[in-house]
Amino acid sequence: MNIETKSLIKNIAKEFGLTFQEVERVYNAPFELQAIIMKYRCDRKKQIFPSLRIPYFLIFFCPEWTKKRLRKKYKDEDEVI
Repeated sequence: MNIETKSLIKNIAKEFGLTFQEVERVYNAPFELQAIIMKYRCDRKKQIFPSLRIPYFLIFFCPEWTKKRLRKKYKDEDEVI
């Protein structure tokens, strides 16, 4: 986390009477959600890639060209075994 972000978090915490950790937790929540989805909901071999959209903040999806590349990669790996 860079200095500007920490400064903004401190200002928000002070303005709303919250602790730095509480505001930091809210700030990190979308990134943690994205990590959970990528880790537990995606299946590369079955080509399952759920999308995540948080308006004005984050869009996570797997484009078709990436799916094709992964499909080819796993097909090649299966042939080697």
